[in-house]
Amino acid sequence: MIGESEISRRAFAAGAAGLGLSALAGIAPAAAETVPPAVAALYKKAIVIDALASPDTWNVPYPPPGELTPEKLANVRASGITAVNLTVGKPGGLEGTVKEISKWLRHIEAHPDHFLLVKRHADLAAAKKAGKLGIIFGFQGMGMIGEDLSLIETFDGLWVKIMQLTYNDKNPLGAGSSSPDNEGLTSLGREAVARMNSLGILVDTGHATPQTVIDAAASSSKPITCSHTGARAVYASQRNQTDAALRAVSNTGGVVGIYLMPFLGRDPVSPSRALFMKHLVHTLNLCGEDHVGIGSDQSITPVDISPAYMDIVRKTAEARQKAGIGAPGEADGPVAVPDLNSARRMEIIAAELDRAKYPARVIEKVIGGNFDRLFREVWKA
Repeated sequence: MIGESEISRRAFAAGAAGLGLSALAGIAPAAAETVPPAVAALYKKAIVIDALASPDTWNVPYPPPGELTPEKLANVRASGITAVNLTVGKPGGLEGTVKEISKWLRHIEAHPDHFLLVKRHADLAAAKKAGKLGIIFGFQGMGMIGEDLSLIETFDGLWVKIMQLTYNDKNPLGAGSSSPDNEGLTSLGREAVARMNSLGILVDTGHATPQTVIDAAASSSKPITCSHTGARAVYASQRNQTDAALRAVSNTGGVVGIYLMPFLGRDPVSPSRALFMKHLVHTLNLCGEDHVGIGSDQSITPVDISPAYMDIVRKTAEARQKAGIGAPGEADGPVAVPDLNSARRMEIIAAELDRAKYPARVIEKVIGGNFDRLFREVWKA
């Protein structure tokens, strides 16, 4: 999910109108916690990849996005994350996408001690060694290119390494998740996949219908991803993928990323850590240990789950619905998993896998090793 509207900061002062304080009962940001020493040691040496995240404000435009404050930069450093797939594609237009790429190039240049632009697979190891956050440019939806597939080459030249075919809505390439499940990739979408394969760009099927995922998997000569989703078998949301779609991704040699979003379900107001683990374990059992990772769809900086925050969640969801890009359930609770609402969430997930008796090799794969392998196989050196 990405915010598409500019909403006044004054709206936050209005409180939780329309949701009520009772909706927040028992919800608090994740407290700092100590992980087992063996997990901490594994995490310290691992390549840790969040397949959809940002060092800036994310999903809900509060605090106002654009300024990488000392707090945000400190959280980047504290997170231990090696690299993130950062959305730079704007579904609303070509000009906005170019401006977003330019903005992030300036951020990276302004903070060379914190960020490294990922241009090739070797940059992931370089980011890990230097203690920086690798920034991988990616798209959430390709509606901005219209029917002009030559723009895929253009954005390849601007270091966009991951391209998600659709957002929630339809575009000339295929059907997004708000469409009927049986609507899929178009003939132009198949051409786009072939072009992305030839250029070494990773095909992403986040936000797609199950049929679009299956079609993309069948069309691709290289492994693909569904970078951020959940398992529909665990919770029936249109933003979660069917078992058939999840298997289609893994059968290409690809990787499914499980997100930390309200579409995981209600426990009772928002998804809990235990509910997130149900989606993760289901997908591991279905797809295998080599084909599952994390695409949190979160800011690295935790959100302040307050009445003011919940009000802007509601207002943002209303604006997205009016724009035709919303999904059911976006405003039912925080756009987060509250007890994983931490800059160290990836390490906490590693500890949860350890608690569930997964061996170290599986933990290392899930927190980044599988995406690291996928990038190596798809991207050109």
